[in-house]
Amino acid sequence: MHFDLSRRRVGRWAGAVALAPWLASCGGGGSGDSGVLAGLAANAREARYVEAVDSLFATYHPPGILAGVNVAGQTPWRRAFGQADVARATPMALDSTFPIRSVTKSFTVTLLLQLVQSGQLALDHKIGRYIAGVPNGNLIDLADLAGNQSGLADYSMQPGFFEVFVKDTLHVWTPQELAAFSFAVTPAFLPGEQYQYSNTNTVLLGMVIEAVTGQLLGDALTTRIFRPLGLNGTSYPSSANLPPPTPTPYAVDVATGDADDQPLISPTSLAGSGAMASTLSDLLVWGDALDRGSLLSAELQELRKSRARMVTNGPEYDRYGLGIGQIGNWWGHTGSGVGFQVATMHLASRNATVSVMVNATPEGARRDLNLAQELFEKLAAVVEAG
Repeated sequence: MHFDLSRRRVGRWAGAVALAPWLASCGGGGSGDSGVLAGLAANAREARYVEAVDSLFATYHPPGILAGVNVAGQTPWRRAFGQADVARATPMALDSTFPIRSVTKSFTVTLLLQLVQSGQLALDHKIGRYIAGVPNGNLIDLADLAGNQSGLADYSMQPGFFEVFVKDTLHVWTPQELAAFSFAVTPAFLPGEQYQYSNTNTVLLGMVIEAVTGQLLGDALTTRIFRPLGLNGTSYPSSANLPPPTPTPYAVDVATGDADDQPLISPTSLAGSGAMASTLSDLLVWGDALDRGSLLSAELQELRKSRARMVTNGPEYDRYGLGIGQIGNWWGHTGSGVGFQVATMHLASRNATVSVMVNATPEGARRDLNLAQELFEKLAAVVEAG
């Protein structure tokens, strides 16, 4: 979800960063030629990465960016650009903790698939088996929810939710309260008939996970995903206060660069659809694990992609499977909302992962733009060019 929740104008910020300098000259010869050529290639590649970041700053003027690229056989590239806080001129730190918004969905659905793998539930189980009061609950199965094909209304788009949220962004919600806003609306279509992105879907899946495991969703994620992958900077927080350093969130006018700082929001307002926080290093690990299915059987990983269908609303994927989206030949997930945008995507053919984190969401006519996705696509083009 994405709201304009400006509190104060902090003024224009010139976001362009200088390109990394090219080597003026290079020597070499004899048996050292291969090493020199490899060094030249690495420097040229890094210059193209920085040029992609510079282009995004020049076009859209975000306050700050974290960007990372891992490609098999190449030195990992990770850089921090711009400012974490404009008013204080605080530079962005590479180890910053960001809310990752809808990237949470990819974790929630992966955990669901782990429970399918262990035989604790099945994708064709109906949601009404676990949660009472769901419209069409006897028809909607867990796969419909995981693939955004349930037809259930997005709770975060309902006036009743929005009225409370804008008055108090730190209001503490239960998942049941969030779902109730959706339950009051007639589903838009019968399950499986269409695609419609809805935060309600993964909120409900989080509730199913808690019912089946007997654990809070955050505890189940920690036990089954965070620890096995060594994601030490990743969490499912109950409070908006995250481990420092954490950037200030902004809404940015992409035409002028004017930035309004945004309020912190309670992660309980997003639950299993977007409550998580993470770091650039952890997202690079997650992007790889998500696409390669390192926590799932090969059969389940193939299934989660084979269920993908063309996207008709929401984030601009080409297709969306079970908690995983496709952009070109890359698979992963993006997130956006109230001052933060992220993307982590993996390309199997190159064993490459690109992750981007931006402490801003666009406002005005371009409010649906995901700056992190825009930069991912620029960096992906460099990777694919070889």
